[in-house]
Amino acid sequence: MKRRVLTVDDQKLGCDCLRQILEPEGYDVEAAYDGTTALELLQEGEFHLVVTDLRMPDMDGFDLLQAIRERRVPVGVVVLTAYGDASEALQAMKAGADDFLRKPCEPDHLRAVVQRTLDRRRLIDDLAQLRAKLRGSYSFHTMLSQSPRMRKVFDLIQHVGPVDSTVLIHGETGTGKELVAQALHAVNNRRKGKFVALNCAVLNDSLLESELFGHERGAFTGAERRKIGRFEKADGGTLLLDEIGDVSPAMQVKLLRVLQTGAFERVGGMETVKVDVRIVAASHKRLEDEVRAGRFRSDLYYRLKVVVIDLPPLRERKEDVPLLAMHFVEKHASPANPIVEIDGQAMQALLRHQWPGNVRELENAIKAAVAMAEGSVLHREHLPETVAPRAPRATGPDPIDIDVRLPELIDDLVGRVERDYFRRVMTEFRGNVARAARHSGLSRRSVSQKLQKYGLDRAEFKKPRGE
Repeated sequence: MKRRVLTVDDQKLGCDCLRQILEPEGYDVEAAYDGTTALELLQEGEFHLVVTDLRMPDMDGFDLLQAIRERRVPVGVVVLTAYGDASEALQAMKAGADDFLRKPCEPDHLRAVVQRTLDRRRLIDDLAQLRAKLRGSYSFHTMLSQSPRMRKVFDLIQHVGPVDSTVLIHGETGTGKELVAQALHAVNNRRKGKFVALNCAVLNDSLLESELFGHERGAFTGAERRKIGRFEKADGGTLLLDEIGDVSPAMQVKLLRVLQTGAFERVGGMETVKVDVRIVAASHKRLEDEVRAGRFRSDLYYRLKVVVIDLPPLRERKEDVPLLAMHFVEKHASPANPIVEIDGQAMQALLRHQWPGNVRELENAIKAAVAMAEGSVLHREHLPETVAPRAPRATGPDPIDIDVRLPELIDDLVGRVERDYFRRVMTEFRGNVARAARHSGLSRRSVSQKLQKYGLDRAEFKKPRGE
């Protein structure tokens, strides 16, 4: 199937020039001379790439780009900008352009950019299909995992969820204990009732008692009206007592009584309130250790641990990192930040990180990276430095030698950068000039000339790494 390219320029000469360069490469090229017509053509037929000028009357290139991203048209976009207008190019990339070209564009560079963008869009389409399959295969309620350990957790939820047994969830902070509790509620007949959660670690005893059991008017200073507690709100449903390992011994006694009798009194009240609530408790601490240390009542512990679910930390299920990372990219992307791909170096950084904050830390890292990214690809430098540490600055001699004439100094510095760049690119692609050309945005001829200029032998890079 031919790849279809839509060129957009209010000057017919501009569209004709692009057609003459691209059609001999096998592309099916169609032209539009204003943004409105281009948008109509995109809605009527399938295109794989749009190459658009920025400055046009009526709907300019920015407006067209915004409309394409807002309507989620699955097409790559390359923008054309005038010489030296770097601010426009940067603005276009932030708005969701895949790449940009300066006018007038060198034919080899145009071909390379178009090929690279189309290759990336093909990869994006393939990834989208793969993600849809993965979500179907690896999703369980609001959770995603392909880890065998997490699949066992999903099976256990499915098995014990319909029963009203008390469940104790162990897991480090950020592993998704509340999501597990919500899934337990969802597979139970109590799903018609409320799911109520309370983090016990953030409240002192008096506030925690009021939150759990409620209080009567006048029970203490500031109690101007009766308050219904979490137990009553969860009547007929599920109550999650999160971080129960941090509850004081005095509150443990009161909780034990409710678990035994299903009854309590509001703070400042005499009336006994009866509730029918399924209890799910969660803790980042190992409660058996707390019992041995004398900080947690053994009778309450055995009341809670009828069923125990252990959640593995993210560092022990690294196979979930790519799946979760792409899920969070899709969750936090927007028309202003239309990220659809994570590049290889960024993914390697995500896989190397140990994730002490687990899934919550991963989501926060991706959310921050999406906010920093420009264009449609999330790169390593967009990730927080705690996740992807930056390389230390070179401490060698100052490359700026004022005794050298500026043109000679620039030539020398450019040569050093180019030589190092092509050495690294050729190492990455094992001496494959075509792949190096696509990656660098140059033609194969240009890459070959650079290799010859800097004395870099292709055969040297074809050796397996480490030899």
